[in-house]
This record gives sequence, structure tokens and C-alpha cells, in this order.
Amino acid sequence: MEHIRSILHILQLIVLAYLGGASLYLLVFAVAGLLRGKDKKYPVSKKRHISIVIPAFMEDPVIIEVIKSALNQDYPTSSFSIILIADSFKTETLELLRILPITLVEAHFEYSTKAKSLQIALNHLRADTDLILVLDADNIMEDHFLDKINMASESRYKVIQCHRIAKNTNTSFALLDAISEEINNNIFRAGHRLFGISSALIGSAMVFDAQLFRRYIPQLSAIGGFDKELELLILREKVKIEYLQDAYVLDEKVQNASVFYKQRKRWIYAQFYFFGRDFIVSVWHLIAHRNFDYFDKTLQFSLPPRVMLLGILVLVNLLNLFIPNPRFQYCWLGLLIMILTTLVISVPQKFWSKKTLMALISLPKVFFLMVMIIFKIRGSNKEFIHTEHSYKNDEK
Repeated sequence: MEHIRSILHILQLIVLAYLGGASLYLLVFAVAGLLRGKDKKYPVSKKRHISIVIPAFMEDPVIIEVIKSALNQDYPTSSFSIILIADSFKTETLELLRILPITLVEAHFEYSTKAKSLQIALNHLRADTDLILVLDADNIMEDHFLDKINMASESRYKVIQCHRIAKNTNTSFALLDAISEEINNNIFRAGHRLFGISSALIGSAMVFDAQLFRRYIPQLSAIGGFDKELELLILREKVKIEYLQDAYVLDEKVQNASVFYKQRKRWIYAQFYFFGRDFIVSVWHLIAHRNFDYFDKTLQFSLPPRVMLLGILVLVNLLNLFIPNPRFQYCWLGLLIMILTTLVISVPQKFWSKKTLMALISLPKVFFLMVMIIFKIRGSNKEFIHTEHSYKNDEK
């Protein structure tokens, strides 16, 4: 019996150390995110040509609104162009798109991925284009967005992640997804940049130097998580990623459990896969080449999803109320306080409302969905998992 207790004691120490390290990591960068100031301003030397690349798979319900909105950007029409890779679109949608002043590229892949769409887009870039902006098919740019990234490109940074915010908060799941993204923005983007560490990429609202884009996109092969694969390629070669906090792109948030499950399953598999593939390599790069950004990125992939971290800590602390464990009880309580502090300070003030309190009722459901994903994660790389978009931007 004593032998079993010793084993359980060691296991609890290991889990406590892992979750404690994750909680401390998140808290440090969450505090740092609050301290980061506004974006730097640079004198603009010229209007660079910007190619807006939109890889889209079966996005008929939202694509017309997105394209028309992009065409209305207050930026010289001769200085930007739109390349839409329309994969598996309906005939009637394609007919409407052909009327618009864009480069429309029809695609029908046997196995669709964003990486393939971006690789096709390479063949349609203007030779004189300076910057590539990658958007999702549901993304809406704020006014003067192209002016902001043109100014930011005056800096030394060749890769810039812009600030994605929620297009919709019309359901509890959409509101929680919107809050989750803002927490990520604070921790993995603003917080990291305060310390001089690269911002995390997020798959859209990403700006690339054209030469760099042409170099890295052909190397992509991921079915899911192309942004993580691209990020690792960039960081491995010590290319710094900037975060443009004051340049906003509206992004549709998942509206129900089914879409949430599919989206998070794809994300979590990619996170696990790239951690297993790159962690040891990143340790070598840290030691041999002092490449901390690459190492830090793979370290991020080892972190548990925040809702799972919160759920586990809540359950353990509830258990300690009924079965007190004097050795670890206050340690577990301390971790719960740390993660709650991280989440509270990372949520923008605009989300502190009665609507958010009502949405929190869905958190247990989100937690159990995440647990289900962990147990059904195998095989998630076999096929492209599409996140459907259908929200119309009527909240005005």
C-alpha cells in the first residue's frame, strides 16, 4: 500500500510541475501583454503594392460580402489586388465573382488544404508586388487597414501578424471563442512582443514580404495547421514576427458545438504533431544557435488548452475539499488562482457584461468537448477539416 502511495505521490508531483509551469508561463506573458504600448509609427516612403490572397473552400455564403468589402479599402486601386483561390465553389457564386475586379482562380483539389491554395496563388502574384496579405474567406478588414500595414512594412519586420477580432458574438460559443482569441492575442502576441519574442501566427490577417512568401509557401505540406508549419519554418531561420495590435480584421467565430469540435480537433492535432516533430530540434537550435523564438514556439505547443487547464484545476480543487491532501492542497489552489488571474486580466473590458456571464454556463460543455477531442485525436491528419462560415455581418 505504501508503494502505491509513493507512486501516486510522484505522479501528482509530475502533473503539478507540468500544470504549474504552464500556468506560470501564461501568467507572465498575460501581465506583459497589458504593459505593451501602441504600435510604433513610421514615416511612409511609398504606397507598396499589396496582394490580398484569399484561399477559400466552399465559402459561397460569405465570399461576396468579403470581396466587396475588400475592394472598398481606402488605398489606391492600382496599389492592391485580390487573388481568390475558389476551391469547390458553386457555379452561380463563380458567375458573380467573375464580374468583380479580382483575380479569380478556380480549384478542385482531390484533397483540399490551405497550403495547396496558397501555392497556386504564387503563380498569380504580380512581379512587382511588395507585400502579401493572407485572409480567410470570412475576414473583413477595418477601414484604412492596408494603409496601416503599408506603414508597418517600413520597419525591419518581414512577417506581421495583425489583430484579429470577432465579427460575431451572436451565440454563447461565438462569444467564448471571441474571448479566447483576445486572450491569445494578449498572451502569445502582445505579451511576447514586449519581451522581444516573435508573435504567434494565427492563419489569417498575416502580412509577408513578397520575397519571403515566395520562399516559404512552396515548402508547406500540412493538411491541417499550415500556419504552425509556416511559423516553425520562419522561426527556425530566425525571422522575427511582429504583431500589429492596432490593425483589425473581423473574423467569424464558431457558433455551435459541432463547428467548435471540428475546428479545435484540427488545431489540437496540429499542436501535438508539431511539438513531437520539432521540440528536440528546437532545443538543439536554442543551444547551438541561440534561437530562443523557435524553442519558445515548440514550448507553446506543449501547453494544455486553457479551458482544459482551468477545468482540471477546478476539479482537483473540488476534490481537495472532500479528500484533503495537506501536502499539495495549497499548491493546487495557487495554480487555480494563477490561471484565473491570467484569464481575467487578458479579457478586454468590452466583454465584461451580463451576456458573458450567461455564456460562461457553456464552459463545462466546452471542457468535456475538449476531453473528447483528446481521446479521438488520432487520424485527424488524414483529411482536411473544413470550418463552415455563414454569418452575415448585420450587427451594425
